[in-house]
Amino acid sequence: MIHKPGPSQRWRFAANLDWLYPEHAYLDRFEAARQDGFEAVELLRPYGFAVDDLQARLEGLQVALINAPAGDWDAGERGLAALPGREADFRAAAAQGWLLAQQLGCPLLHLMSGIAEDTPGTRATWLANLSWAAQHAPAGLTLSIEPINRVGMPGYFLHRQAQAHELLDLLDTERVKLQLDLYHCRISEGGESLNHLQHALALNRLGHVQLAGVAARQEPAPGEFAAELVWLGTSGWAGHVGLEYRPAGATSTGLGWLHHPY
Repeated sequence: MIHKPGPSQRWRFAANLDWLYPEHAYLDRFEAARQDGFEAVELLRPYGFAVDDLQARLEGLQVALINAPAGDWDAGERGLAALPGREADFRAAAAQGWLLAQQLGCPLLHLMSGIAEDTPGTRATWLANLSWAAQHAPAGLTLSIEPINRVGMPGYFLHRQAQAHELLDLLDTERVKLQLDLYHCRISEGGESLNHLQHALALNRLGHVQLAGVAARQEPAPGEFAAELVWLGTSGWAGHVGLEYRPAGATSTGLGWLHHPY
């Protein structure tokens, strides 16, 4: 069983089923996560499965996060929000995403930005698309944006924390929150993530947290994110911490790092 946070720790771990449990067929990963004690999961690309099948596998698991469709993934697309000329595709993908979020009872939808340089044109496109999404998303659904490091995803539009906050300032809506992946943050921000986490929460912008071991995007070393997780546990933040890493072996046998006293 995984480490269960104490009553003062309102954040919870969520198993990312697109990364964890690769030793199982996708629909069997829900039960594997449940057997390991998880109460929440993340689903990044679940669109190839029938909604009824996904709903049947949840059986009490909460879906903490899903991604909207990100374009032609196999062709290298990584989102559409910042791509001029793809506005209709972005709107269709966002609408498909928030429909599935409603069907699965998921409160958070990640809208990926795409491969594009940050120019006046791409920035204007991103702002217009996110503004449209914030205005049209169903009530009760929060949208998220995530800075992703350019080592692992070369050319990704949104890649620095300061850039994300600048865009959120311009967007000026409570409907869009920051999805702060500690792994991406440490790679992009010189190995530091705690101050960025605290800054986002102080601004009431922290919508979701994810992590992975920085060395190889596998299990974190015991205590690798201790300061961040202890701080989240005492801050009163009520969101989820998604585990978005590539297991070194069988997922269940690599969960020992969660027993650190966070």
